Amino acid sequence: MYNASVRAVLLYACETCPLRVEDVRRLSVFDHRCRRRISVIQWQHHVSNAEIRHRVFGHRDDNPIGVTILKHRLRWLGHVLRMSSQRIPRRALFADSGTGWKKRRGGQCMTWCRGMKESCKGLASVGPSRLPGWGPRDVAI
Repeated sequence: MYNASVRAVLLYACETCPLRVEDVRRLSVFDHRCRRRISVIQWQHHVSNAEIRHRVFGHRDDNPIGVTILKHRLRWLGHVLRMSSQRIPRRALFADSGTGWKKRRGGQCMTWCRGMKESCKGLASVGPSRLPGWGPRDVAI
């Protein structure tokens, strides 16, 4: 029931929007708070989140929210990479900024494409150099 209702709403469209580390942390806190309420465990009981996951879901391997978001994003990336080059999602993914665009002052926000490049760096079989448009000679984003 929890995965079908609460977690589905929590992860709606998470594969397409760029999330900051703070956003993922807040989603994780909300996820753990819901699980503590389901299992009627208060924070004063000093029970770890892994133990609460085990109590709520039993022996089924349930991933933390950050891992689930990464899986959703990689699945979406696979869909986009298999699309034809005329489709709008693929064109939007590999579009570059125009020549007249300027960056804002301060630290730059993590874009979806830059976040996926960071996520794919740790993969053994699929690295950034094996994805189309993300090779070592391509422009760094």
